[in-house]
Amino acid sequence: MSTQGVYMMDKLSKKLSVVGIATAAILAFTATAQAAKIKGNEITLRVGSGHPPFITYVKEVAKYFVPNVKKRVAAETKYKINFKEHYAGTVVNVFDTLEGTQDGRLDIGAWCVCFDDDKAMAMNLTYYVPFHEPNAIKNQKIFAALAKKHPGLYQDYEKRYKQKLIAITGFNNYGMLSKFDWKTFEDIKGKKILAAGPNLPWVKGGIPVRTTIPKAAQQLQTGVGEAIILFPDTDFKLKLHEATKGGFYTVMDLGAVVQISLTMNMRSRKKLPPEVVKIIDEEAIKYGTHSAAASQNDHQWGLDKLAGAGIKVRNMDPQAKINWAKKLKDWPNERAQTVKKKKKVDMGAYMRDYIKMVEAGGHKFPINYVIK
Repeated sequence: MSTQGVYMMDKLSKKLSVVGIATAAILAFTATAQAAKIKGNEITLRVGSGHPPFITYVKEVAKYFVPNVKKRVAAETKYKINFKEHYAGTVVNVFDTLEGTQDGRLDIGAWCVCFDDDKAMAMNLTYYVPFHEPNAIKNQKIFAALAKKHPGLYQDYEKRYKQKLIAITGFNNYGMLSKFDWKTFEDIKGKKILAAGPNLPWVKGGIPVRTTIPKAAQQLQTGVGEAIILFPDTDFKLKLHEATKGGFYTVMDLGAVVQISLTMNMRSRKKLPPEVVKIIDEEAIKYGTHSAAASQNDHQWGLDKLAGAGIKVRNMDPQAKINWAKKLKDWPNERAQTVKKKKKVDMGAYMRDYIKMVEAGGHKFPINYVIK
């Protein structure tokens, strides 16, 4: 099956599996969903994410963004702001945070655009250019500049989904945890490799197997998967290394994807005093860079933890990286043309600009991608 075919089959499977969950969540909260509450000088906002708080971008919402906004609003305005925090699927799941922020279940949502590719596909740009910038701090800065230059990347947020993008951040560098030793691209032939969402098409040579965070450990334990493309800190936090029994972690430099959006319901923004909105926006920008820095730190922490647990950590062989990238040479242009057709934006121009910006920052791609 082609890379594009794998991608489309994965999207269909994902949609069918979450229809019931999403419908139940919407029915449960539609009756009470409303924009921000203001009573006297007290403001109450709902903030949340489908991911649990041990995931870095969610942790930084809870530990950095929320307390900083509360502190500044209290110190600089006559208002007091309270946040009702909803994480780990309590109000929205990872597949419908965009919709939950749109319909008012949340006033502010933190979500991975990888789970809403049909609606936010242009913002998945870094997934479409594998082996990109591996440093989370640098890539967040690059992508934030790209989004400022090309607002078409997120134009649907306000036009269709009634929410404003207030911050961009991402994860750290993807690599592969495996039960088996491998050095060359040919070594992974026939191996079952777990991946999720837009990175499933990255699996070449081996057999792509769709996974999710709740399923990954069991899939590795039972042999459904023999390896997983993920971040080292998440591998360790989920104890996936225990399922590999002294396996291997290969730093592949597939890239530090920037696909976390922090968005705010437009009705909620309009209800709030301007001075409060200003503080939220300023702290959101700070959150984006802070979360990226935390994610970068987590990468080294994860590598150290895996090594300490007996996992053999090493860098990917340069020739293996070239050979793998060659198998993905058409993927960026395929995605550029698909997004252009569906979203009526010049995705090819956005992706070419992104590549130029990454290369200007000193990163070298293993191959030259041709994007029309």
